[in-house]
Amino acid sequence: MSTAILGGATTAGCSSGTNHPAALSCIPPDTGLPTDVFCLGLYVNHDQNQVSPEVTPYTPGIVLWSDGAEKHRYLYLPTGTQINTSNMDVWQFPVGTKVFKEFRLEGTLVETRAMVKRDAMTWDVGTYVWASDGTKAPLSTDTKGTVLPSGYEIPGTKDCDKCHHGGADRLLGVEAIALALPAAQGLTLSELVKRGLLTNPPPTTAITLPEDATGKAADALGYLHMNCGVSCHSNRGLGNDTGLLMRLRADEIWPLTPGTPAATAQQTDIYSKSVDSAPTTGAVADHFPGAVRISPGSHDSSLIWLLSHRRDDYQMPPLVSHVVDEAGTKMLADWIDALRQ
Repeated sequence: MSTAILGGATTAGCSSGTNHPAALSCIPPDTGLPTDVFCLGLYVNHDQNQVSPEVTPYTPGIVLWSDGAEKHRYLYLPTGTQINTSNMDVWQFPVGTKVFKEFRLEGTLVETRAMVKRDAMTWDVGTYVWASDGTKAPLSTDTKGTVLPSGYEIPGTKDCDKCHHGGADRLLGVEAIALALPAAQGLTLSELVKRGLLTNPPPTTAITLPEDATGKAADALGYLHMNCGVSCHSNRGLGNDTGLLMRLRADEIWPLTPGTPAATAQQTDIYSKSVDSAPTTGAVADHFPGAVRISPGSHDSSLIWLLSHRRDDYQMPPLVSHVVDEAGTKMLADWIDALRQ
C-alpha cells in the first residue's frame, strides 16, 4: 500500500522498489506538489479507482461547465481544524487543506487537479494528466495546456491562477452558496456545520436562489454565479475592472441584520450590473454594436448570452473551453427572453 498520507506534509517525488506499488514511498518535498499522482494521498494501492477514506466527496449545488466532462471532487481538512467563516463571503481554509478534482470523458479519467495549502499565504496547485491505460499520471509542466484528440483541453500551468485568483482563499466551489443549494451532495454546508467544521455557522444551511416574476431567474443567476462570478466577475476577480459583477454574495442570501429579508433577483449585483447596462470594454462594444449586457426580451442582443454562446476571440469563459454549454446558455436565453418590459 502507498505510504503517502493526507495528514502528513505535502509529498514531492516518488521512489519505488522492485515490488512497486507495495514498496512505493513518497518523499516529502521542499516545495511544490509531487511529480506522481499516487503520492498525493488521494488514491490508495496505486489504483485510480480506490480513493482514500480520509477525503470526503462533495458536489456543489451548481457546477462549472467543463466541456461536458464528468467531475468528482474531494476535500481533506486536517484533523481538529475548521474553516474560518467569520465572513461568509471569504472562507479561509486551514493550513494543510487539500482539494482534488477528477475529470472524466466518456468514463475515462483524463486529469486530476490538486490544490494543497502549504502555509497561510501559499497554495501548491497542479494538474496530473493520465496515461490512456490509467496506470500513471505525471504532474503537468506544460505552460500552454494539453489538447486531447477529442478537442478537450487540460489547462496549462499558467491557466489555473487566472480563475482561482477570484477565490477568497483560492478555492472556488467550496463556498457557502453552492454548498447550501438543494442539489449539493456529500460535504454540503449542512454537513460541514454538523461536523463542526465551520467557525461561524450561518443561520440556515439550506437556501434557494432569488427569483423574479419570470420564474426563470434563480437558475440563470446560479449559472452566472458559478460560471462567471466565482472565478472572474467579482470584486476580487480579474473581471472586476469591467464593473460587471456576477457573483452572488452571501449577505444577499443571508442578510447580516436579523429579520431583514434576503435580496430579490432585482437587488442582486448580477441584475443591477447587467440589465440594460452597456459594456465598459471598448473592443466588445465595437464588435457588438448596440448590444447591452442584458437586453430584456432579447437574448441575441444580450452580451451575456452572445459571449457565452460562442467559441472564438470573444468567448466567455475566455480560456480552456472549446464547447458551448447548450443547456446552460439556454437557461440564460429563456430568462432574458422572459424579461420583457
